[in-house]
Amino acid sequence: MNIAYIIYPAAVINGKSNGVRSQALIWKRGLEELGNKVVLINLWDNYEWQLFDVIHIFGKGLWLEEFIPYLKKHNPNIYISPIIDSTKSHPAYRIATFLGIQRLRIFSPTYVLKKQLSNVKGVFVRTNYEREYLTKAFGFNEEKVFNVSLPYSIDIDLGQLNLKKEPFCLHVSSIYQDRKNVIRLIEAAKRFNFKLVLAGSTGTEKEFEPIKRAIDESENIKVLGFISDQELLDLYRRAKVFALPSTYEGVGMVALDAAVAGCQIVLTDVGGPKEYYNGLATTVDPYDIDAIGSAIIQSMESNEDQPMDLRNYVINEYSIRSISSKIIGAYEMGQ
Repeated sequence: MNIAYIIYPAAVINGKSNGVRSQALIWKRGLEELGNKVVLINLWDNYEWQLFDVIHIFGKGLWLEEFIPYLKKHNPNIYISPIIDSTKSHPAYRIATFLGIQRLRIFSPTYVLKKQLSNVKGVFVRTNYEREYLTKAFGFNEEKVFNVSLPYSIDIDLGQLNLKKEPFCLHVSSIYQDRKNVIRLIEAAKRFNFKLVLAGSTGTEKEFEPIKRAIDESENIKVLGFISDQELLDLYRRAKVFALPSTYEGVGMVALDAAVAGCQIVLTDVGGPKEYYNGLATTVDPYDIDAIGSAIIQSMESNEDQPMDLRNYVINEYSIRSISSKIIGAYEMGQ
């Protein structure tokens, strides 16, 4: 297949730390390993749109209002991953789908998305939680919603695993974002006195300031900032626990990678991420500092250095090859 990938414009701001970008790139890698061609659309280039078998859009926004109808004139084989990481109720989301006045050109992003869903051949979702927003809040045809999980992205075999994990908790994200819940994670580390390592984008100086204040002079908390892939892999191998107690999260590919590297996983119980672990990860209320801290301490004190059941489950269910085959199958069903 000849496939075009288009990502929402704002993704360029966060660059490599953007989760949607990471999803698109890992899917590209898997599809190309199966012999397909995936073109990352650059707004400065020219394309023969009619030659693509699939045009896949990642993300949503007001820009879709004119973009999709115009693109459809050149090629109707359009699919979208809208990336709905919401904790709002389905009725509240459904109300938002009506917030638009075409004549006055006043729209909400949700209104635009619902309107443009009629112009695509299929919608990709990563969890059943996200699927329910499409079917219940948007009233979208279930047959055109394709559940395709995200794969893990690291390559590490049993011989590379660290047989004796080190007693620290790792968290990787754009740590300045409120939804990543890093402030409560820091408070849990201070209250329960466990070693916490934070890696990932720290944002601007102003965005990082609340985290800096929360850490204060705590010697058990270390901020590494943005690190290389090799440094990240080393941290996965060494960390006993990986924590992702987000207040809302789509999937959290970093937690999947950590599971493959043999970490104990402490995960938010909000939304779809927990669907990926078959009950083998520890889930917590992200608003409860004591619950976060207790879960991390219990995982840290576990006698099981390598949670092999969890690792094997993730490897069997979410390999790049198996997920890529599901993507191709969904494209073929939508034709």
